[in-house]
Amino acid sequence: AVLVVDGQVTDSFRSLVRPSRPVSVRAREVHGYSDSDLAGAPPFAVVWEDFRRFCGDRVLVAHNGRRFDVPVLERMAADIGRPERLRVFDTLPLARSLSGDSSRLEDLARRFGIELERSHHALDDARALAGVYLALEKLRAERSRKAALVNLLPYLGLSLALDDRRGDTEELRLLYGIARAHALGRFSDALEYYERERERLGSRGPSPEEVIERLGGRDMMDRLRQEVDPSRRYPSAVARLEALLDQGPDETIEDAMRRFLQRAALSTSQGAEVDDHRVNLLTLHSTKGLEFSRVYVVGVEDEQLPGWISPDEDRDEAIREARRLLYVGMTRARDRLVLTRVDRRNDRPSGGSQFLTEMGLEVERPFEITIAGAP
Repeated sequence: AVLVVDGQVTDSFRSLVRPSRPVSVRAREVHGYSDSDLAGAPPFAVVWEDFRRFCGDRVLVAHNGRRFDVPVLERMAADIGRPERLRVFDTLPLARSLSGDSSRLEDLARRFGIELERSHHALDDARALAGVYLALEKLRAERSRKAALVNLLPYLGLSLALDDRRGDTEELRLLYGIARAHALGRFSDALEYYERERERLGSRGPSPEEVIERLGGRDMMDRLRQEVDPSRRYPSAVARLEALLDQGPDETIEDAMRRFLQRAALSTSQGAEVDDHRVNLLTLHSTKGLEFSRVYVVGVEDEQLPGWISPDEDRDEAIREARRLLYVGMTRARDRLVLTRVDRRNDRPSGGSQFLTEMGLEVERPFEITIAGAP
């Protein structure tokens, strides 16, 4: 393990472990250690105590840790009477979400120009992962700035409408032209916010009507806020969704969900051509201001909801943010809300769901499902 503080490696931990059984030929080929190399090493119980003291209550960052390292460590810790649930951030899903290329640690290190002396040697891997994680976080921040800050455009339009310099430069004119439509749009609360603040502060600033005129006028606002039937805007998408949602007279809810998920799993967003049966799925973040007849929130599990665990955030605050995000998704439904979780993934327990437990909900009808050959 290596300790990373403010983006810098400040300390490291390394120890060999004497196994309780002979080293297999395959393991020796991968790691290069034989029984004689490990004969003088301390047993796992001793190393584990030292390792946990080194880590403290910090979040552990591991690459593919959820499927391999973490289950092994938790099982071995339980065997010595020290059962615990490790707080782990797995970088593999993050790497896969940011790139369509190989997500193997050595390939990521090569891509980001990070030195990896010996692959599959613990300390070398940990040092490389520290650099890979920081590079991935930088890419994620860039992606977030492109997507997450869209909700600020209405307020940018409002502020530019109040600023007489909005036409001084080409950049300001461009931003104003984009943001003013968001400020007047049907999902914007910028004008209501301005009116409340103006009354609260006794401001002598422009009246709300004057601000609307600066943004483009009442006619433009009425046109932007006119509700358009989704079937007219996205006829093919709505037709596919209606076909998916129509449950046959002899079809069980399990069969309907299997059919829906199979369609979703087989869809593709690579290239210009997409599957004719593609299902458009929304993130919980992107549903703000929207409403649907039926809402399915998939994966209400510990450490699956965005914001549940992040290595650079307070755990309690992250849980509160995840709880708020789930609430947003739940309140998007008009007629029917379905929350799902997976009990086992890749034949391993997936963990519990604190949020479902808090709400006193129980699984209605568990069933097994296989998508594209993977359970």
